[in-house]
Amino acid sequence: MVKEITVKRTLPVNLKPEDNSLFEQARTATFFVLPTISVEKAVIFQDTAFSLKDFKFHTEYTHVNGLGLLPKLKRTVTCALKRWRKISDGIWIKDEWSANYFHWMTDCLPRIWTAREYGATDKIILHDSFKHLSFVRESLDLLGITPLYFSSSENLLIDKLILTPRTANFPNFNEPLTILTRKKLSLSSTRNPFQKVYVSRKLAKKRRVHNELDVELLMIKYGFEIVCTEMLSLKRQIELMAETRVLVSLHGAALTNMIFMQEGQHVVELRNQGDSKNQCFFNLASAMRLNYYYTLNQGDTPDTVITDFNIDLVALESLLLSLEK
Repeated sequence: MVKEITVKRTLPVNLKPEDNSLFEQARTATFFVLPTISVEKAVIFQDTAFSLKDFKFHTEYTHVNGLGLLPKLKRTVTCALKRWRKISDGIWIKDEWSANYFHWMTDCLPRIWTAREYGATDKIILHDSFKHLSFVRESLDLLGITPLYFSSSENLLIDKLILTPRTANFPNFNEPLTILTRKKLSLSSTRNPFQKVYVSRKLAKKRRVHNELDVELLMIKYGFEIVCTEMLSLKRQIELMAETRVLVSLHGAALTNMIFMQEGQHVVELRNQGDSKNQCFFNLASAMRLNYYYTLNQGDTPDTVITDFNIDLVALESLLLSLEK
C-alpha cells in the first residue's frame, strides 16, 4: 500500500522577514512512498528489475522517474548477449542517482532499514562500479555488510528479490529512517560537541568560493577548523561531526555530514542569493533536529548547482558573532 507522509519543518533560526519567500514553500511537504515488495524469479538487466512471473519491469523501484518503452526494449535486447548468474536472494536499494555521496547517505542507506523492517537479510546487490566509491565501501564496512556485486557483462537471475522504494522524493526525507542512519553509523564520543568546522570546497571542480582565502581567515579568527572532506576517511568525518557544535559550508555534498551531528547543534549554509529552489540541506537540518542558519551570497549565475560564489563576509561575521553569544 502506498504510504502518504507529511512533514512540517522548523524555519531558519536567523530568518529575516524579507527572506520569507525563500523558505515559504519548503515549510511543509507531502509525499508518497511505495511499499517494499518481494519479487520471485526476478531478473536484473543492467540497472533494472524484471519479474518473470508477472512479465513486467519494476522501474519505479530502480529509477527516479521510471523508464520509457524504448529503454526497456534496449535492455531486454542487450541482455541476450550477456552471461547469466543465478543467486538465491538479494535486496535492491539504488537508482541512477545513487553513486553520489548525498544520495547514497540519504536515499540508499534508509532503504536498507526499510528492507530490514520487511525481514530481509543484508544481501545488497550493487553494480561493481560501486566498488570504486570509497564512501560506499566504508559505510557498508562500518555496518558490517558485504554487498553482492555484479558486472555489466552479466544478468542476474534471483529466486527472491526484495525491492525497496525511495523512502522520500527529493528533496524530502523520511525523518525516522534518516535519523536511524545517524544511529546506525554513529561512533561513540566521550565529549559533548565542541568543534567549530568550516568545510572548504577549494578542492572541488565546481561551486567554489572566489574569496576563499578571506573566508578561511575569518573562520580561523573565530576558532574554526578548516576541513576538506575529500581528504578524510568516512570514519573520520563521522567522528568529527559527532563532536561538531557548529558546521559551516557552501551548498554542497559535504553538508550531508550533518546527519552525523548530535541533535540540537548548529548548521550554517552559505546559500545563493535569491535561490528558493535548492532546499535539500534546509530540509535535512530540520529532519535531523539541527538548528539551521543561512547567509545569502552572490553567485555568478542563479543556478546554485554549478555556480561559483563571492561570500558576503559582513553577513557571515555577523552570524558568527551571534553564534558566539
